[in-house]
Amino acid sequence: MKRKVLVLLVVLALLLAWFFGCKRQAPYIPIGTDDGNSLGNSIGNITNGGIVAYRDGWIYFINELDDLNIYKQKSGSDEAFKVNSDRSMFINVQGDWLYYSNISNEGSGKIYKVKTDGTDKAKLNNDKSSYINVVGEWIYYSNGSENRKIYKMKTDGSKKIELNKDFSSYVCVVDEWIYYANGTDKKRIYKMKTDGSERTKLSEDSAAYLNIKDDWIYYSNESDNDRLYKIKRSGLDKTIILDQPVENINVYDDWIFYTSSFASDKIIRVNLEGGEGTIINYEFSSFINIAYDNIYYINSYKKLFKTKLDGGKIFPMIK
Repeated sequence: MKRKVLVLLVVLALLLAWFFGCKRQAPYIPIGTDDGNSLGNSIGNITNGGIVAYRDGWIYFINELDDLNIYKQKSGSDEAFKVNSDRSMFINVQGDWLYYSNISNEGSGKIYKVKTDGTDKAKLNNDKSSYINVVGEWIYYSNGSENRKIYKMKTDGSKKIELNKDFSSYVCVVDEWIYYANGTDKKRIYKMKTDGSERTKLSEDSAAYLNIKDDWIYYSNESDNDRLYKIKRSGLDKTIILDQPVENINVYDDWIFYTSSFASDKIIRVNLEGGEGTIINYEFSSFINIAYDNIYYINSYKKLFKTKLDGGKIFPMIK
């Protein structure tokens, strides 16, 4: 697509500057909710910037009205509470801690953590970090300070380990495997063990917006005009799902949510096998995140809105 360029870093910097109206020079912009105790956020949310996460009755989100600082809101309430004072993306919540990429000029994409009540903020690394996956006691991320290689470290910032040599995006950690788009090899889909072993190419397609559901990887196939495809996690049974360009893919339960230029970038919902989709909203949308049975997205006015999974009324996160 015209909006996509080979260098993903530049695309994201331009996107965030455009969405949020940054007047100063854009900082490094990183990109690629499960309610289980071991995961900090869902794969689909992290693929879409991790701007929303859910844990124990609370929604955590970036507030575009307050320079992308993290706020929290009790489910069913309109009252919001400020958690940090950093420009943030890739929110993960685990236990009493929030983990995020600090994209302020001072933070430069480094990973920070802070208690969910806003106390005990701490810097965990000095790397430009994106696609942050907090899984158990480990944090996995794409390291922009080291040509986007995948690293992992403990949730206290110790034991940092390099896992591959590839320019990695759309990092997805599932079970004992890491799946990613390998920019060193034309953004083809690869997987490896969480210790860096058994690195394997799964597809010859250039892929974006990776999502994983059960045994399948869902993705926008840039080798076929951004059409929606799926392929087994083993690399077998590649299948086209939709004959239209898709972006902002987020797979949740038995549905695929996405935007398409064919529908003026409205949010569309389709079942996992494809077929006729249902339009969820009627405005330009990006950064699709899902939490607590709501869809969250950024509209053309650079505002964070939410609506139900089957559509209906839309509501701003901050009124």
